[in-house]
Amino acid sequence: MKFPVNVPLITSEDRQAVLKNLESGWITGESEMVEKFELAFAAKVGAKYGIAVSNGSNALELAFAVLDLKPGDEVILPSFTIISCLAPLLRMGLVPVFVDSDPSNWNMSVEAVLQKISPRTRAILVVHTYGLAVDLDSILQICREKEIFLVEDCAEAHGVLYKGEPCGSFGDISTFSFFINKLITTGEGGMCVTSNPEFDQKLRKLRNLAFEPETRFKHNELGYNFRMTGMQAALGLSQLSRLDEHLSHKREIAKKYIYNLGQNLNITFQPESDKNSLNSFWVVGIILKDTTVNSNVIRSHLESSGVGTRPFFYPLHLQPLLGKFGFAGTTDCPVSEKLWHYGFYVPTGTGMKLTDVDKISEIISSKCKSLGII
Repeated sequence: MKFPVNVPLITSEDRQAVLKNLESGWITGESEMVEKFELAFAAKVGAKYGIAVSNGSNALELAFAVLDLKPGDEVILPSFTIISCLAPLLRMGLVPVFVDSDPSNWNMSVEAVLQKISPRTRAILVVHTYGLAVDLDSILQICREKEIFLVEDCAEAHGVLYKGEPCGSFGDISTFSFFINKLITTGEGGMCVTSNPEFDQKLRKLRNLAFEPETRFKHNELGYNFRMTGMQAALGLSQLSRLDEHLSHKREIAKKYIYNLGQNLNITFQPESDKNSLNSFWVVGIILKDTTVNSNVIRSHLESSGVGTRPFFYPLHLQPLLGKFGFAGTTDCPVSEKLWHYGFYVPTGTGMKLTDVDKISEIISSKCKSLGII
């Protein structure tokens, strides 16, 4: 693939950081690098505690595991997001309550969230989609009034500010991913952050097989092996030092795509900003509008020309596995379905050159014209 959908920026400083940890011989989850990364990352996002884990999906798993939710409790979440947000709910016997997206920004509809609150609602999972923050004010207020937990998924929102405060600082527990395509990568990896000392202790315990402090191999509860390695933490700490540079570069990539392709009236982008936040453009997504051509058609044409793409999320409310849990066909989310049907994203990695954006834009324009998407 000439233009892969993601090219991470791994510098000589990153490699030296990992090598130094390797040479120390202390490369497990008990490496001092893990604690250093946790402290630095928590400070960056305005939380008191960071708990590094093996990936972002496991961060969500841990977050819901420590909230003391009971089978049958309801959790509100967007339909337009990754399966990692749904999986822990189903495993715990919780009831997912899906909300549709706001067509103007692709984030979960705040109005729909407020309409779905019920006496059984115990948590709301907020997901900042593709780098634009959810409008949090009403959600935060209802969570305080009704004592509902807020879990903030910031996997796609590294460095994003909501009204000047970092995304990740608002949740009772907030989660991050450091997958290879994120603004900070450790290859795999993730983080829970919280300012609640009780949650901090629970998260650390469950992350590490629920070892008891005085009787290490005697267990009172089931935990997980979700530890991050010292090598990952060393890479993460090095990457964290350049987060602002990565953000700036991502936004420049997006501006160039929008400038190059913005004249096509059949192409829509996520907003560059709104009243609350500036989009980080973790990915640059494209929506085809007013056309009979769905995203799979143009994606196939682009990939045959060497341009990597990815489809948008398949809506959670339509996932086939829901039938096994008795939830199939219980929700209507037409905006999420439209996003899936007509949306895709294009190359946007932190290691991508701006000159490549021009070349990719030319290919996209040519393919759109040949398909009548003009």
